[in-house]
Amino acid sequence: MKKLLLFLFMNLFLQNLWAQKIEKHQFSYSSEALDKVVLDVENKFSVKYSYVDEILNDKTISLVKKKYSLDEINLEIEKQTHLKIVKIDNRFYSLVKNEEENSEKITYLDVILIEGFLAKGINKTNEKYIIYPQKVETLPGVTDADVLLSLQQLPGVKSPNETATGLHVRGGTSDQNLVLWDGIRLYHPGHLFGMISGINPAISQSVNFYNKAVNPKFGERISSIIDIKSSDKIVGQLEGNAGLNALNADLDIKAPLLKEKLGIQVAVRKSVTEWFQSPTFRQLEDKVFQNTVFNNFDDQNKFQFQDFSTKLNFKPTENASISLSGIYIDNDLKYTNKTKDSSTDNQQMNISNYGFSINWSQKYSSRFHQKVLLFYSNYDFDYEKKEQFSPSEFEAYKKVNRITDSGLEANFNYLFNSKFTLDFGYQLFGNDVSHLFNTFNQDLGVVLSLKQVYTINHVGYSYLKFDAKNWSLYSGFRLSKFSTNGTVFEPRVLVQKRFSEHFIWQISYERRSQILSQVRENTINDLSLENYVWALSDNSSYPIQKANHFATGIILKKDNWLLDLDIYRKQIDGITTSTFGFSNQNVTSIYKGNGFTNGLDLLLQKTARDWSAWMTYTFQDSQNRFETINNFNYFLVNSNVKHALNLSFNKKWNKYSVTAGWFLHSGKPYSLLDENEQATDLNAKTLPAYHRLDVSGFYQFYNKDNKNLKVGFSIYNCYNNRTVISKEFERKFSDFGDFATPRYAVKDYYSLGITPNIFVRMSF
Repeated sequence: MKKLLLFLFMNLFLQNLWAQKIEKHQFSYSSEALDKVVLDVENKFSVKYSYVDEILNDKTISLVKKKYSLDEINLEIEKQTHLKIVKIDNRFYSLVKNEEENSEKITYLDVILIEGFLAKGINKTNEKYIIYPQKVETLPGVTDADVLLSLQQLPGVKSPNETATGLHVRGGTSDQNLVLWDGIRLYHPGHLFGMISGINPAISQSVNFYNKAVNPKFGERISSIIDIKSSDKIVGQLEGNAGLNALNADLDIKAPLLKEKLGIQVAVRKSVTEWFQSPTFRQLEDKVFQNTVFNNFDDQNKFQFQDFSTKLNFKPTENASISLSGIYIDNDLKYTNKTKDSSTDNQQMNISNYGFSINWSQKYSSRFHQKVLLFYSNYDFDYEKKEQFSPSEFEAYKKVNRITDSGLEANFNYLFNSKFTLDFGYQLFGNDVSHLFNTFNQDLGVVLSLKQVYTINHVGYSYLKFDAKNWSLYSGFRLSKFSTNGTVFEPRVLVQKRFSEHFIWQISYERRSQILSQVRENTINDLSLENYVWALSDNSSYPIQKANHFATGIILKKDNWLLDLDIYRKQIDGITTSTFGFSNQNVTSIYKGNGFTNGLDLLLQKTARDWSAWMTYTFQDSQNRFETINNFNYFLVNSNVKHALNLSFNKKWNKYSVTAGWFLHSGKPYSLLDENEQATDLNAKTLPAYHRLDVSGFYQFYNKDNKNLKVGFSIYNCYNNRTVISKEFERKFSDFGDFATPRYAVKDYYSLGITPNIFVRMSF
């Protein structure tokens, strides 16, 4: 009897002791967004939830102020959102739709093929990659969720010149990528001559990246689509976050203006480089301004940048939403130096890109949706170099490039049933593109080049999506009527077969066109940093570019292993090149040609509870040919990187996260000069292989009010391997004969050296 009483006593004691050890934390919410609640719960209880981001949209939680256990919180989430929480183990949970709720309701969402592609916050669907920058914890060498640098981690996306904006996707050039921010066209989406993104990382936004099988509602470029969308959420109370790193400071504010009806978001970022030249800036300065006269930035010689964005969200009814967005990106360079003859050399450059858009989304029924977009965008490039010999004598050179475009889109989506969906719409675009080169002094001005082209484009498109048990078929077309280039028909098709839950096969074909592109200048100015102009196809000198893209691949997923393999071929017609490097500089002819790219993209990834590792490999063979050049034979394009390998590893423990990545790629091709200093053997030689090690990490603090402070670092090129990444020709003008018979010298451009950066970010 004593033993029985002792056993009952001990049992009650242990149960009481266990009950006392149940972890609880205090929460208090009033119609708080579910994604923020989930983040708070993850931080408080050191757990992780996996979910498709779309199912959290428009869902809110309200909790009276008290202490809750994890089970109690999960129960409240299920009750208030009608979602289901599946426990995987003591640390990992999954949020899914409750199939028993409203099973008759027809919905269509992007089918997520891969969740956590490379890292949390990166997903892959049938058609695209979706990146949520603020949810991506760490990527090697990436500081504070830089949007465009994050894209470079994906297979097939490279930046041979080590810039954030110089993205070469599957053999394409950087101007063949369409960058949209809330529908606004961005022509210079970078700062510091493209070294960092011009998109503020503090903004709550998603990035939809298309590199194949592009929905025909998108056109205008033949390489990729980078569709950035800021949040439509109307917050319940004032929210914000602020950040500071070695290059800039930023601030993002969200505030309700009318409860659940009207809200505003404002974000601003400003460089600190004009006041403080950090080691980070000095390294970027050495990279960007090599082989130029710019080598001493201080209080007088300044480079500065800034960007500003705002969005007004209005929800007049449950089924309608209207937003007004605006963005402004600006870069300024001012530099003065004394030349050998004691004259003063002044150079000024301003690059700005701004625009606004109105988005109206209307849900007429559970089957029929409408989205209307009205947008305006403006790009301005102004550069002036002035050499002052005396107060009354000077010589100057000026370059101006301007783009104004605007348009209207009416996009519709109709759901026939759970298997069939139809996208269709009409779009109207107008483009006005001009450039000016002139030289002048105190007595005379000479226009070297002046051109303006204007076009109006009418577009109609249709896209049918069919999803059966094991098959998916997406098929459609885009029909464009250009006022200066006739009519272009662009068919697009994607077929997917799911052999099992572990094995998926895809094949796709698409045709795309482009009428606006960058053209290299015939003559090199002293700056030579932005030595291109945007030009509009005029159906004569600059034809319309057209590309056919074939791709096929497989996805294997099993036991936390992932294999993603894609093989592709891209054929391009209508490309052009200027005479520089190939023939007499006094001849202003533009040579037309075509090209192709054969390639392979591979990802191998392993994930575990608190670590992940991945390898990406890209093979690329890109070649062009042009009339009267190289006997019309193919030669490698200047940016071709045949082999690229990336090995990365991420480790997380408690509130720490560290990621390291080693990058290796073969060198770019380059041409030789003969004994007469003429270009020969076009891109027949290859530069040495390039490699570097990048590291990033952060630590996150939390307080009792569920606000957080995040501090982190990144080190680009840890072991300071500086390699020649480009050889470029520079025109000589030593004597009069050089004007008739061009001679060239070769300039070596080196990679970025070891570049540390630190950041701190606080939410409130």
